[in-house]
Amino acid sequence: MADNDGLYDVVIIGAGPAGLTAGMYCARQGLATAIVGGEVGGQAAWAGEIENYMGWQMVTGKELVSAFREHVSAFDVTCFEGELVNAIVPASDGYEVYTREGTRLPARAVLIATGRAPNRLAVPGEQEFVGRGVSYCATCDAAFFKGKPVAVVGPGESAADAALQLADLGASVTIITQRPLKAPEGVLERVDAHDKVMVREGVKVTSIVGGDRVTGVVVRPLKGESEDTIPVEGVFIETGSIPVAEFTGGLVETNDRGEIIVGKDNATNAPGIWAAGDVTDGPGKQIIIAAGEGARAAIAINRYLKRR
Repeated sequence: MADNDGLYDVVIIGAGPAGLTAGMYCARQGLATAIVGGEVGGQAAWAGEIENYMGWQMVTGKELVSAFREHVSAFDVTCFEGELVNAIVPASDGYEVYTREGTRLPARAVLIATGRAPNRLAVPGEQEFVGRGVSYCATCDAAFFKGKPVAVVGPGESAADAALQLADLGASVTIITQRPLKAPEGVLERVDAHDKVMVREGVKVTSIVGGDRVTGVVVRPLKGESEDTIPVEGVFIETGSIPVAEFTGGLVETNDRGEIIVGKDNATNAPGIWAAGDVTDGPGKQIIIAAGEGARAAIAINRYLKRR
């Protein structure tokens, strides 16, 4: 709970695994804590099945996020769910965080944990089958498609890497790309040599089809009108993603991919601002890593505020 002047010790922007974990840690350390975010759980809520989060051999994204929410609710954390931040402004006591909905949140410290927004195909069936065959993370979901036919959609190295990862697990992979696949020569050689990978160039995905789960992806040549359906059980969309940090207004340093650059304790270059999870330049965009970074940032924030 904020003090009598409405000042929080820390405002956490983002309600995914990093933000929720940080909120719990901050509250446990006695900090007046607020979490502001659009969708509780972030991308984790979209995951159909998760088998690499410690403590659960298998859990759905919704179940895991529900457990996160219940855990945070046991502590004194003020949540501004469904609100999106559009500005962070320096102030005498730290910062003021503003949302598009008109909420003003003064804070001594700020943690940015807004994750990434995947580039979508925006075709029929894509949103419907998220978690039921459509995935934006081969590292997360490849193990569920051992020995199955899948499609990887994308023009670059991430698509090639995803295809090889899936193929090494025995999946039969079709890479779908509108232009020639672009990746380092060694990666392209591995793609060409792998008997489980084929490439369809010069076509675009027009829809993803299925029943309870994905059964196929419909493609059309860039120069032509005839469509055909590739039978697959999974569609991995590897067209890139965008860190969600436009609201920082240049306060924090970012790299050429728009990721926030952080130090070993997840501090940014701006005093009093930390970042954690997929929005940072750290490797390994995984739920468990995001949660760990949230905890580490919260501990660092507590230390910083106590020293002040």
